[in-house]
Amino acid sequence: MKSKKEKREWIAGAVKNVLYPLLALAVIIGMWAILAAVKNKPLLLPMPSDVFERFFLLFGEQNFWTSVFSSLGRTCLAFALSFIPAYSLALAAIKVQALSKIFDTVVAVLRAAPTVAVILIAYAFMQARTMTVVVGVLIALPILYSAFSSALRGVDKNLLSMARTYQVSRSRILFHAYFCSILPFMFDISRSTISLTLKVVIAAEILTLVSKSVGGAIQVANATFEMSYLLAWTTMAIVLSFALEIIVAGMKKFFVRWEK
Repeated sequence: MKSKKEKREWIAGAVKNVLYPLLALAVIIGMWAILAAVKNKPLLLPMPSDVFERFFLLFGEQNFWTSVFSSLGRTCLAFALSFIPAYSLALAAIKVQALSKIFDTVVAVLRAAPTVAVILIAYAFMQARTMTVVVGVLIALPILYSAFSSALRGVDKNLLSMARTYQVSRSRILFHAYFCSILPFMFDISRSTISLTLKVVIAAEILTLVSKSVGGAIQVANATFEMSYLLAWTTMAIVLSFALEIIVAGMKKFFVRWEK
């Protein structure tokens, strides 16, 4: 049986995590509906009801699931190819000052480069589907590296000193003192980064018109000027982004509990 305090905390958490986001969503949809009614130009700005109807019709389209899973697959691949190198490079950077200077400079350049320019340059040298993954890596890796590097530098120095005093193996120090110490933070930064990676992958698909992809469908809708169709696919991209964030948040709860 839950105590009254636990029940109050559960209700407060439900309000914070569910009710407030739903309220914000209702406000956005309400403003959209008012603006659409005032403009009264459904070809330019359709009503939310028309977009949501078209949204659910997407599930019945022939290449819908292929498009969704293709974009998700490229996003997850780009993120995976960014995560491990970013963590490895961050570990090397905190150990060797010279490497830190080199990596920080490269990361600064990558972060400053305009995303569209990176997509167009990469597209000149490789196929569209490969390019979307490469661009995703080029965007995600600098973010993850910077975050991991800062987190690793914040690991408790007393803990590391004690581990060396008791001659704890290097592999156990790397796993327990470093990896496990920043694990919750790694999930937090991964949650936002994988969502950003999806947006970048879809943007690359739009610019290069990758067939059977979310970005390709958005480009087709834009070319045919079907605004309700365009907004329906945009809504789908938003839903996929939220879904990835929810999955990462769930993984954080599972692994952090397992670690304890």
